Amino acid sequence: MAQVCQKMGINRTQFNKYLSGKVHPSKANLRLICDFFGVEEFEILMPHEQFTKQVIAARAGNAPQDGYSRKMAELRSRSRPSLERYLGWYHEYYYSLGYPGRIFRSLIQLSTSKQGIAYTRYERLIGAGARGEKVTHCRYHGIAVNLCDRIFLMDYEALTENEITQTVLFPSYKSQLRHLLGVKIGVSSKSHRTPACTRVLYDYLGDSIDFKKQFRVCGLYEEAEVDGRIRAAIDNRRAVDEPLFLAIGE
Repeated sequence: MAQVCQKMGINRTQFNKYLSGKVHPSKANLRLICDFFGVEEFEILMPHEQFTKQVIAARAGNAPQDGYSRKMAELRSRSRPSLERYLGWYHEYYYSLGYPGRIFRSLIQLSTSKQGIAYTRYERLIGAGARGEKVTHCRYHGIAVNLCDRIFLMDYEALTENEITQTVLFPSYKSQLRHLLGVKIGVSSKSHRTPACTRVLYDYLGDSIDFKKQFRVCGLYEEAEVDGRIRAAIDNRRAVDEPLFLAIGE
């Protein structure tokens, strides 16, 4: 234990408190622990039974990866340098897949991990001006890969494990990062779970944020409540002569 703590650079007494559950690690120390043991932050926060089944069992015996997994890991690792400028927090805007005509705003963090670039999306399903209504929270964990000047994002819903979403974004060609535009595909949150595609905008918030403040403003919005420039960027209409549904670039 002493050697492990020394290698991580974490005080042994403090680490024992983490193990006992008396104290939760700071974000910096949690990142050190995850990097040292080769796990993602969302994995180490899993309930014990889920961690045993999904993480330990998957790595038992160091079974070789199949060709797809091996190649994806390689692409993800290779993408890290080109994606580091996009690290930080974003508000994501798109027309809701489950509530037609309304705009959904969620909170996203892109961060670095031992394997490459990862991200977490936090959703708060409630009307923006609602008071006293039940709030549904969702959390998605995913990875980012940069291929031929396009940013590919893929994630899964971590609480219920009932959905995978995919997003493709244009990179930003401006010196100052403000917005990222693209399209995403997923399923409606309603019972019919209809697959759908929608245009999306990532609004850059910065390297660090007041999480509670920024998450509190997430949820469903009426069109008139959202800035006109954002509405124009995520407008899902297309010309009658367009055979495909295309992303709108900057």
